[in-house]
Amino acid sequence: MGVVDVPGHVDFIRNMVAGAHGVDVVIFVVAADDGIMPQTHEHLHILTLMGLRHGLVALTKIDLVEEVRRKSVIEDLRRLLAGTFLADAPICPISNITGEGFEGFFDALNQVVSACEDRSSAGVFRVWVEDVFTIRGPGTVITGIPSSGLVHIDDSLTLLPAGLAGHVRRMQVYGDDATEARAGECVALNLPEFSHEQVRRGMVLCASDAVAAVAMAEAELRILDSVKGKVEDFVEVHLHVGTASVLARVALLEGTEMAAGQRQMVQLRLAEPLPLVPGDRFVVRANLPAQDQTGLATVGGGRILGVSNVRLRRMKPWTLNALAARRDALDDPARWCELMLRESGLPLSASDLQKICLLRPEEMTAILEKLRASGRVVSLPGGALTHSAVVEETANKMLEAVLAFHAANPQRAGLARQELFAIVGKVAEICELAAASLVSTKRLEHQGTVFARAGWSARITDRDQQLSDRIREAFQTAGWAGPAAADLATAFGEPLARIEKMIKLLTEKAVLVRLDERLCIHHDALEAAKQEALRLFGQKRSFSTMEFRDALGVSRKHAVPLLDYLDKVRFTVRSGHDRTPGVEARKLLK
Repeated sequence: MGVVDVPGHVDFIRNMVAGAHGVDVVIFVVAADDGIMPQTHEHLHILTLMGLRHGLVALTKIDLVEEVRRKSVIEDLRRLLAGTFLADAPICPISNITGEGFEGFFDALNQVVSACEDRSSAGVFRVWVEDVFTIRGPGTVITGIPSSGLVHIDDSLTLLPAGLAGHVRRMQVYGDDATEARAGECVALNLPEFSHEQVRRGMVLCASDAVAAVAMAEAELRILDSVKGKVEDFVEVHLHVGTASVLARVALLEGTEMAAGQRQMVQLRLAEPLPLVPGDRFVVRANLPAQDQTGLATVGGGRILGVSNVRLRRMKPWTLNALAARRDALDDPARWCELMLRESGLPLSASDLQKICLLRPEEMTAILEKLRASGRVVSLPGGALTHSAVVEETANKMLEAVLAFHAANPQRAGLARQELFAIVGKVAEICELAAASLVSTKRLEHQGTVFARAGWSARITDRDQQLSDRIREAFQTAGWAGPAAADLATAFGEPLARIEKMIKLLTEKAVLVRLDERLCIHHDALEAAKQEALRLFGQKRSFSTMEFRDALGVSRKHAVPLLDYLDKVRFTVRSGHDRTPGVEARKLLK
């Protein structure tokens, strides 16, 4: 157990905040002769904002007052502590002079400490610098109480915001030499690469390059019930987080002002960058005109939710909803990982997600196993990850796009794959999963080269159907030398635009296959060309363009686009002037 002694005087509130950030159990000291002082209220507010949940009260100097005064102060304390985390805390009268109350105090302290759960050491190592000094020989020593993670001898750490790198040569925990230090322990780290002039209180030592100093951070701010007057948009405050204290402006995201007891999403715009991360607790102090006391007073605090470092605009629902989701997920690592993956919208590797979530590899592996098992996280080809909700949202957008296309183009068979994927705006791997989901659940059909609503049939007139049939027969007869649209227009005495419209419909239905911008052939001709290529591969390992041309009995004008198409669909692979079997051909040659 380590003890952090923080000053009680109102002039040293800044030091009190810095000391309180690493505390698990508070001994809340009130002198019986002075009673409740203005700073007593402020200390209680700060401890509450810093997330303290365990503690007891030491009522000191009882030898200086009568029994009546002692009881009166205890009653005042019970009223003060009602509704706070110390509401049911033991109040222990004690005298340093006579020794009265020491036994009861230590019994109560032991009970409170025993009831306090262990501090989690999850996440990457991170410690706010409390003090720095130099020892002759070993060099620079940095002390503090780690906020998260573990650190070992020889670990590499980065000093932020300076960006300096060093390694841990020696360490002590609670004054004893150690090889490992954990979150919540009093730690001294020897990093010889640093000069003590480069390090100052309020900096951060971190084991991850995912943490960076930012000038803007999102948070939920809670205004204390005791605050008088209004907290206006862009008010200047003293921001206290970890052992750091900087000036900042509070940009309100939900309104133009705040009053006592209110909560609101805000963006903190700092006068100098700090290496903040989601989950950091902070306190803001300001000089509000309506306050009873002059000078700075604590007006509120909260937790950091994001470090976008981009100016946000007020009253944007998507921003507020995203920040609310972050607030609700902060204390659940699995839920937070899931949210970060969903927010990204893009596939992420496990290592990228681990960095974003500031977790250690083994922690990320365990969380991903649970998320995969629940079906909330999906693995894409190649190993990247995405959230099942992202796939479903993509699927819904695809369905909407296809239905809108049908309404606007009733004469068309459907929406082409690449066109559909472009409308949705997601990466191909996510689109492929979403499309497969829509087809498997019979919400869409894959008709030829297009996606269409299940049961959809293009609505064309009898006259168009007759022309479509004539065009299909012409291509079927032409084989590998598919006719040009202009030639068909002349032969059938039809406008070129109408011929092209019918050719497009036939390609969407996969009756025709478009080789390039000019040439199409019948699907049967393409399959026959594949068989001819397989026959050539059966004779030798590769064939030339001229050998393929002669085997089909067509001109180079038709053979080259056909071979280029076979390359595109991975049936053949071009190697100089020759073709070798592609992936699809190799499957059939086995």
